[in-house]
Amino acid sequence: MSKKRILIVDDDQDLRRSLMLLLAKEFEVREAADGEAGLRLAAGYGPHLLLLDMTMPGMTGLEVLKGVRAKCRAAAVLMFTAQTDLDLARQALDLGASAYITKPFDFGELLAEVKRILEGPSPEEENRGYRPWRVAGS
Repeated sequence: MSKKRILIVDDDQDLRRSLMLLLAKEFEVREAADGEAGLRLAAGYGPHLLLLDMTMPGMTGLEVLKGVRAKCRAAAVLMFTAQTDLDLARQALDLGASAYITKPFDFGELLAEVKRILEGPSPEEENRGYRPWRVAGS
């Protein structure tokens, strides 16, 4: 069975490297330092999940999310940001993000959220009226 593909799009090189180390044990992971590079890579890579920063120079995370939805409809998107603006979270979720986590986040919590998104709902979650998105963290 092939590994699930994850694309990390964030302008913070240290965070990208930390996430690469965390996720590469279980997933195939690639990275992009900005939104434009992320969109180009996503189109050819076909990620199952994007980890996408909300605030980056150039294209914002919301702009990248819109582009991803147009090119890679099947990809789930987990947004993260240092901002705690619930309006931004709502916009991201309305545009198709699967989850929204605020920085700083616990790497164990992030890994659990990545697995939750990639595995889909459990039978118990489906019975409880599972929602494919949520605001996590803070």
